[in-house]
Amino acid sequence: MELTLLFVDREKKMASEESKTNVEVFSIPEEELPDDMSRKEFAARVMDAVHEGILGKIMKSAVSRAMDVLLKKEITKLADEVLRFRKVLSEKMLADKSRTFKDPVCLEKLPDGFEAGWKECKSGWGDREELAYQAFIEEIAPRPPTE
Repeated sequence: MELTLLFVDREKKMASEESKTNVEVFSIPEEELPDDMSRKEFAARVMDAVHEGILGKIMKSAVSRAMDVLLKKEITKLADEVLRFRKVLSEKMLADKSRTFKDPVCLEKLPDGFEAGWKECKSGWGDREELAYQAFIEEIAPRPPTE
């Protein structure tokens, strides 16, 4: 015989929403239940199972919230870095006197250009901004071969 506990958790919703019911099942295997058990011991085992389930739920929620906060901070930092990277590329393009706005570019390679530039920017070697710009330009506007 196995003892099974069912916990029904109803989330309160607004009147316009359906109520959602979560059912959690906690089981105590038969081997852990002796044939001769007092009511007090039985209640203690049930409470232990409930306690472990609740603590697990609390820990899961706490870890999930902590990770969400960390991810949001990192996403914000990354977004700021990407915006700075884009600004550097545009400033370098405007300052580059070797190219004009009439020079051909391959828009299909724009994603590859950004990726190549980003990799150089994140490399941390030398003048990262210049290396990133050169990698970007080489992808989207390769120079014609000189004869």
